[in-house]
Amino acid sequence: MRSPMTRERRAARADRASPAAAWILLAFGGAALFASVASGSDFLALAAIDGGSADETRVIDFIAERVGGESRRGANGSLLVEFGNGAPRTLFVAGVDEPALVVSGIHAEGYLHARPHADAPFGRGLAERFLGQHVNVSTRAGQLVAGVVAAPSVHFGSSGSRRVTPDESLFVDIGATAAQDVALAGVEILNRVTLAKRAAFISEDWLASPWISSRAGAQVLLDLATHLQRAEPEGSVVLAFVTQQYPSNAGLARALRSVQADRVILLAPNGDTMSAVAPLGGADSSLVGQIVELAESAGFKLKRSRTHRPSFGPFGDNDVWDSEQRAAAILPAVRNSATPAEAVSVAEVSALSALLARLVGAAPATALSDERPAQHPTPPPESVHSLEGMVRKLVGVAGVSGKEGPVREELLRLVPSRLVGSSRTDELGNLIVRLGPAGGPVAIFLAHMDEIGRVVTGTLPVGTVRTASRGGGNQELYSWQPVSLHASAGRLPAVMTRRGLIDFGEISDAETRALGVTEGDSVTVPKRYRELLGERVAGRSLDDRLGCAVLLEAMRRLEKRARGARRAIEFVFTVQEETGLKGARHVARQSSPEVVYAVDTFVTSDTPFGARHFAFARLGAGPVLRALDQSGATPGNEVNRVLALAARRGIPVQVGVTAGGNDGSAFVSLDTVNVPIGFPLRYAHTPVETADLRDAEAAVDLIEALALDAMGTD
Repeated sequence: MRSPMTRERRAARADRASPAAAWILLAFGGAALFASVASGSDFLALAAIDGGSADETRVIDFIAERVGGESRRGANGSLLVEFGNGAPRTLFVAGVDEPALVVSGIHAEGYLHARPHADAPFGRGLAERFLGQHVNVSTRAGQLVAGVVAAPSVHFGSSGSRRVTPDESLFVDIGATAAQDVALAGVEILNRVTLAKRAAFISEDWLASPWISSRAGAQVLLDLATHLQRAEPEGSVVLAFVTQQYPSNAGLARALRSVQADRVILLAPNGDTMSAVAPLGGADSSLVGQIVELAESAGFKLKRSRTHRPSFGPFGDNDVWDSEQRAAAILPAVRNSATPAEAVSVAEVSALSALLARLVGAAPATALSDERPAQHPTPPPESVHSLEGMVRKLVGVAGVSGKEGPVREELLRLVPSRLVGSSRTDELGNLIVRLGPAGGPVAIFLAHMDEIGRVVTGTLPVGTVRTASRGGGNQELYSWQPVSLHASAGRLPAVMTRRGLIDFGEISDAETRALGVTEGDSVTVPKRYRELLGERVAGRSLDDRLGCAVLLEAMRRLEKRARGARRAIEFVFTVQEETGLKGARHVARQSSPEVVYAVDTFVTSDTPFGARHFAFARLGAGPVLRALDQSGATPGNEVNRVLALAARRGIPVQVGVTAGGNDGSAFVSLDTVNVPIGFPLRYAHTPVETADLRDAEAAVDLIEALALDAMGTD
């Protein structure tokens, strides 16, 4: 067993999936598909920054570095930037924060209690948008701590679904085992919890990121600042990048009180699919007509909408408008409004900034910067010669059930060189690696390559694709979230809306197909491998890429000693486990070993949900001898044999009872003993599966011992 990772070592390693740097990593395959667009670089970065209400310092710092003019910061963190002088004085206001959770308590076992910190239009549904998702906890010191929002496993219910009631907290898991670990990580009550974001272009123009419309107005003002740096306005202009728009528009109220202006324009989030202008409740609305006329003369489509009435909350002052002020609200175009799957047209953002430049008498610059994000140096990858490196590598590969080819190819690259010649792929796609002499294997060790996901079943007009699920899981956890579609031309970022529909932005069916999208293509959530506290990690498809990595590491230890083996064993990486154990069933028809060891998850009740009298195994306490599940029971003498072998070698092993089946279940009708070995896994079949690498290390030790015993070399 390796020693626990020190805090210093962990701090020195970059979190390769952290949102602070995630947008840099979007140099995905097929990037040439997306043409450069004005202001895209800044917007891509701005959309990816964490900044819940009252925790917007990172966002304001980013804006302050890029905006010109004379600037000052208010007591509550808002940034005011002024251009020109004299009358008329125009105030532009845009919020910079995003809907978030706030830590409201700390559980004795190290979970965080968190509650929504936002208001309409999200209302009571906001908490459910966080359920089963990767998040960041922002500490008072300005650090981001990786976490996941706990979600029930499908294995403990018919669907794993869960409705969050308005008075109920969510549980955030940062990998802590006790409240003391939480304190050592710098996490406290009142810290903000935001979705871990990966802003991405889902078509040539539409930029997607959770609640990106909350930053669209700020990007309009950033572009407007660029115009104003090049051309003086008529009169003076104040750009207010305000904090705390969620909840209750506190930043807007402060801006209206602190800046005396002749006219006010609010850039508001959560609009519709067409940019709109609306009267602001309580103010002179004549400015709306002027903006509409200006848009028409410029050939810009801007619909006139009903009165926009910002809420200032139960304790706010709603009488903030000067009766002499002319005011209007502009709502930039947004798809999937008020969801984590929002997408904003960058061209519309650029056009709005040019329109507003004309409004204040400043000729807009003919072109804004069209540079793409600079390629920052990529952190050195985790060595694939370590167990953790292999887990990270394999989790990053997509392999929906029936589409395991990329995983198999990666496994072949990781198989020890001396054993490559002993490997083969059978008719169904299982990868089989033989150790020892010729003859039937006395033991087979299995881990499955596939993961749950979706496949394309057809295309619809306006950039929409139909999909169907492959494998069990609560599909609501994937609705209104980013996804990756794996087409022939490469990975395509998109968003899943509802009922399995995939949105590529405002493009036609023909354009969708031109991207290379065809029936049968697979769809997964964006692949993430995130380090939590201690030795815990989270990511979609730890089930069963962690098992695959365990087999690889065991093979590396065994490759030399296997040359003196008296009996043969096989390591098999199976296909289509999640859709009916099809790969394992094929193997069972070809071979009948004495014993089979399925190395897979042990879906544990070591979570914040429900009773722990069933399927309970502690993360970090060792692998689990999965002695009983719905597919059958391991004979008592075999349980005793494995436990005795582990005890002689000082390997920690737990014994557990759980639901479901495993690849070894395919052998129950044969004269073969099934001894499933699992690693405890929280939140199975969700985007945030969580495991402890110490359990995987111990599993390698156990499999090495079992393999040596089976081969007769020990």
